[in-house]
Amino acid sequence: MKLTLGRLKAALIAGKIPVTDEALAILRAGLDTITHGYHLNRVLREIKTETELKKDLSRLYLACRTFVDVLDTDLNGLGQIETMLSATWPGIRVARLVEELRLLSPRLEMAIIMAGQDLAKKPRRQTPVTWLFLAVHDLFSQITGEDEPGIAGPLHRFTKRCAALIDTEITVPESENSFHKRLTAALARRTGKLTSSPGSFFQETRTPRRFCFSTQLIEPKPPSS
Repeated sequence: MKLTLGRLKAALIAGKIPVTDEALAILRAGLDTITHGYHLNRVLREIKTETELKKDLSRLYLACRTFVDVLDTDLNGLGQIETMLSATWPGIRVARLVEELRLLSPRLEMAIIMAGQDLAKKPRRQTPVTWLFLAVHDLFSQITGEDEPGIAGPLHRFTKRCAALIDTEITVPESENSFHKRLTAALARRTGKLTSSPGSFFQETRTPRRFCFSTQLIEPKPPSS
C-alpha cells in the first residue's frame, strides 16, 4: 500500500503519537526498511532449512560414493561402463571424473557435519510476521523516544496500521491480549533491536534518538559481560 501522508498520519494517531515532521520522516523511513526486511524474511524462509540441507547433502554423499564404487569396479575390470559412456559422451574421461568425485566425497562428509553443527547451535527463528511485530515495536520506541514503550493499546493499533501499509495480507491479532502475549514471548527470545533483515538489529549512534539501519544477515549477539 502506498505510503501517503494521510496514511502515515493515521498510523501515528492510532499510536497516540504527536504528528510532527520528524515523526513522519522516521515513520516513512522505518516502514520502507521494515517492508524490505519483511519480504526478505519471507523469501529466506523458503530457502532450505538446516535439516533439509543436511538431508540433501547426505543423499548427494551416498550418490557420490555409489558412483565412485561402481565405476571403480568397472575401471579395474572389463571397462564395459567406461566404453559405453565414452561412446555416448564423446570426450568424457571416466577415470578423471571418478577421481574428482573421490576428492568430493570427504568434502561432502564435512559439509554434512557442518550443517548438523549449525542446526544444533542456532536458536529458533522468528516467523516473518513475528519479526515484523518486533520491528514495528522498535520503530514505535524510536519515534516515541521511549526505550521500553510497553505493550498496550496504542502499540497494538499502531502495529495494525503499519502492517496494513506493509502488506494487506498480514494478520495482526484483533485481541489486544493475544497480541500482547505473542509480542511479549518474541521479545523474551531476542537480544538487540531488529531492522531490515532477519536477525539484524538497530544500532544506536551517539546522537540521541538517531538509529542507523543494518542489513547484515547476522544473529544479534548478547552484550559481553
